[in-house]
Amino acid sequence: MKHRLCIGLFGLLSVPWAHAAPLATYRVNAAGQQGSYTVTGTVEALRQGTLGAQVSGRVLEVLARSGESVRAGQALIRIEAEEAQQAATAGTAAARGADARFATAKADFERAQKLQAQGYLSLAALQRSDAAMRSAEAEALAMGATASAARTRAAWRTVTAPYDGIVTDVLVAAGDLATPGRPLIAMYAPGALRVVAQVPESIAGRLQLPKPAFLISDDPDAPLQAVSSWSVVSAVDPATHSVEVRAELPAKARLQPGQFARVQLPLAGSATELRVPARAVLTRSEVTAVYVVDANGSARLRQVRLGPVVGDEVTVLSGLKSGERIALDPVMAGRN
Repeated sequence: MKHRLCIGLFGLLSVPWAHAAPLATYRVNAAGQQGSYTVTGTVEALRQGTLGAQVSGRVLEVLARSGESVRAGQALIRIEAEEAQQAATAGTAAARGADARFATAKADFERAQKLQAQGYLSLAALQRSDAAMRSAEAEALAMGATASAARTRAAWRTVTAPYDGIVTDVLVAAGDLATPGRPLIAMYAPGALRVVAQVPESIAGRLQLPKPAFLISDDPDAPLQAVSSWSVVSAVDPATHSVEVRAELPAKARLQPGQFARVQLPLAGSATELRVPARAVLTRSEVTAVYVVDANGSARLRQVRLGPVVGDEVTVLSGLKSGERIALDPVMAGRN
């Protein structure tokens, strides 16, 4: 039994220790890239506004709520309209009476024409019949216009959505007095958004307008998203010495008016950027870092600040220098 135990111990000691596999590394190199400038702006809707009343009256019903999606032509607010409806009804009735009188005058004129052709009616009588018909026609037209105007004013008692959109704020409640010019409800169209940002005057002269601009997402793994179009307002703000830039966002951008958004604008000339594989970056809570491998093969954790993601690489704004080596597998580097 002793001999067997000794042989077993000798066998264990004779097995060579397993060495850790060498770390796969990546050499950081500075590469020339198209110059760019990242600016933060505010998202706003291309179609947004506040709806108001065109007539005075008590608010009877509020048919929309904040955050609700509405369709074009949908009723949003109803204002007391009894008097306006009565005026519209009276105007319609008066227009029908005028139409009836015109029809009678026209029939009388046609009979007068026949009688005058047969010699039973004088020319003067025919002319008086013609004048009566024309007067009745003008009265019918005037009454019709008056009735149409009354119906239009009655329709003003219902505030409707001018386009498909989202209600952002309801500024009145049932029982409030609506007056011309008083804002009642605010809304915007979510399909067309843009970012409005201020660019320093010194940078504005280097912007390359024909080249594409990109929307930078807060998600570091998300790729850059090209904006639909962008433009520069040809006026300098004398107070801030900045120029306004407007970037229209694609329909798939998941942003809302009022949010902050970052846009990467192209600049004339070129700049050097450090890019590393995105898989080499370690994120723990609020710390973003990589493992830097020295000449002896030792890995040390170093915090970095990242920029936009381009494909499967991420831009390093600070924390690394060109020529340094980093571990491609941060988990394995942390175990060694």
